[in-house]
Amino acid sequence: MKPLVPPTKFCIYSDDSRSETLRFINDIESIGVNNKGKVTVDLSKVKYASAAASVLFFAIVNRAQFLTKDPNFVRFVWPKKEDNPEGHRWIVSTGLSRALIAGTDEKLKILTREERYFQSAVEPSEHIFDTVTMLQKKAVLNDGQLGLLLTAISEALLNVSHHAYENDAFTESLLLLKGKRWWQCAWFNPEENRIVFIVCDLGLGIFKSFVPDGDGLGVQNEVSSVEKAMLVGESRFVGAGRGNGSDDIKRPIDAGLDADEALLILTGHARYHYNSNDSCPQCERLAEYIPGTLLQWSLVARR
Repeated sequence: MKPLVPPTKFCIYSDDSRSETLRFINDIESIGVNNKGKVTVDLSKVKYASAAASVLFFAIVNRAQFLTKDPNFVRFVWPKKEDNPEGHRWIVSTGLSRALIAGTDEKLKILTREERYFQSAVEPSEHIFDTVTMLQKKAVLNDGQLGLLLTAISEALLNVSHHAYENDAFTESLLLLKGKRWWQCAWFNPEENRIVFIVCDLGLGIFKSFVPDGDGLGVQNEVSSVEKAMLVGESRFVGAGRGNGSDDIKRPIDAGLDADEALLILTGHARYHYNSNDSCPQCERLAEYIPGTLLQWSLVARR
């Protein structure tokens, strides 16, 4: 079989590369899971791999490894440092290559123990502490920002447990995945004094989770539903102590700060963006479909 080759700009942030990147990612699942085939992925020519695309790629490959019960069903060709130093930096030096071959539960747990950027887990209460501890070792945040980040990450991971996979269609796959699994990437960049945390699941997406019995699946309906889901008090758990989750997710973004902090959510056909310089969040339609839900915080470390 001819190897699958991603675009040289492997990115889901920008309109000029999102479609081709998602097509490549979807091909892995189509061939490996749906058609039960072996897959060779040639990453040797990739020049740039964005953080969000890398996490989603990790998630799709790892889920396929679990669902096929074959941790080696994908063979990778990595960028070589001498031939493609930019690609080697984004694929190998970040640890993405190590994550992509961690096709068993035990190998994923090793990523956590070694405090790798890319990780995956199914137990929020255990993993939240590990993640925040790892970030705090590098960033040394003040108590206020640490508390806000801890609360936001907790809410995001609890949403995976309470919302993302609440459909009978996931029953079999959740057994193979060992639980309601998410995939993440977290790091601190000392040169920019910036913390980035990304978490994604491959569940229903916000729209189908927030409006499970909706009266239509129109794309514009989806955008307005995501906007509503991110308002304070909007939750399927209102009245049970879970009504302010969306506000907790937004709270680490220090509104009015000049340092350009941001929250990005990609889910289904919607892109939600909240920037510290914006007067209000923005939610817009995407032509492409993002599986599940991906959240990214980009924060300036305050000590």
